[in-house]
Amino acid sequence: MKKVVCIGIFLLSFYGFSQETSSFETKTIELIKMTSGQQFEVIMDPLVKMVPEENREDFKKELRDSTSELYSQMAEIYMKNFTEEDIDKILEFYHTPVGEKMVATLPEITKEGMELGQAWGMKLQPIMAKYMQ
Repeated sequence: MKKVVCIGIFLLSFYGFSQETSSFETKTIELIKMTSGQQFEVIMDPLVKMVPEENREDFKKELRDSTSELYSQMAEIYMKNFTEEDIDKILEFYHTPVGEKMVATLPEITKEGMELGQAWGMKLQPIMAKYMQ
């Protein structure tokens, strides 16, 4: 009987731990979607434009469907570097007016940053060519 009770307690504690981990992952994915979801759309746009127009909607749907796996993998990286308490505090910030403003402006900042990065990369080509010889 003691064995059954011990096994039961062990399983319940493991269940509680897995629930905690699941909660941590859920919150982490929420953070990633909040901060990267719209940026993903900005990054995805040039890819979508390369696909023939008649296939774009299906392509966009498949890309979006693939993001849940990406978010889970990204969550693992975040969870290695942040505690659940850290994630809670970061989420708390993003739910403030300035945090919401940041989330709302990130897509435009990302777009402009990508354009700036491309222009900078073009300027680097002569410098690289000089040292490649």
